[in-house]
Amino acid sequence: MTVARAADVAPGTGRAVMVGGREIALFNAAGTFYALENTCPHQGGPLAEGWIEGSTVTCPWHAWSFRMTDGGMTLGDYASVETFDVRVEDGEVKVSRTPRSA
Repeated sequence: MTVARAADVAPGTGRAVMVGGREIALFNAAGTFYALENTCPHQGGPLAEGWIEGSTVTCPWHAWSFRMTDGGMTLGDYASVETFDVRVEDGEVKVSRTPRSA
């Protein structure tokens, strides 16, 4: 599903988009796009508003950090977020409606 134009998501930024009724955090990390569920499992913080460093995003509420590549928490295996396949075609960012398998 097309969620944005690639040119509208600057490198180093994220934004919340809707995919099939779910709010997804879409990130542009140095030209590579990632999509994660937008809700931090700690207390529901909006990951799309988080800080990006490399391929990691840090929740703006309580600094829980997640790998954008697989949704795993950087400090241990006790929390994760769902990840979604992303592709860019003809300048449009498309995100899968279903999460990747764990």
